[in-house]
Amino acid sequence: MAALAFCPRDGTRLVQTRIDGRDRPTCPVCGFAEFMFVQIGANTIVERDGGVLLVRLNYGPRDGHWALPGGLVENDETIEEAARRETTEETGFTVALDGLLSTWMRPGFPILVVIYRAHIISGTLRVAPDEASEAAFFPKEKLPPLEELAWPSTAHGLDAWRAYEPPRP
Repeated sequence: MAALAFCPRDGTRLVQTRIDGRDRPTCPVCGFAEFMFVQIGANTIVERDGGVLLVRLNYGPRDGHWALPGGLVENDETIEEAARRETTEETGFTVALDGLLSTWMRPGFPILVVIYRAHIISGTLRVAPDEASEAAFFPKEKLPPLEELAWPSTAHGLDAWRAYEPPRP
């Protein structure tokens, strides 16, 4: 992504300023400094009867691949709200979040994916036809192979789920 030339807050031309050991475009009026811009994705690990819910995408370059329910966070919502909204949109289930399971990000790939454990409160399984062709619960021993997963964050989230052990009393 190219560096900004003007401040997104007040329109002032940005100047290079040394911050945290790097030259960064900075606004001399309001102090805005351009750091990395990252999209935030919110996914859920929805469990039922020992299995995890996956959706098979039906769009773009990942068409036909399995993914965790989720998507990008909108400007007017929290990460938690986005995780619940996206899960409902893609699966028909209303879910409650049970806590943070994992995060995923890699250098040079401007997205941070936040993965929550979740459980179903209500709803019936139905896919959003403009996003997915099917959805299914998979037990740990029968997860789709790596080459059938849509995103690196999906593989990471499933690895974290397989490794998760609930707190002991």
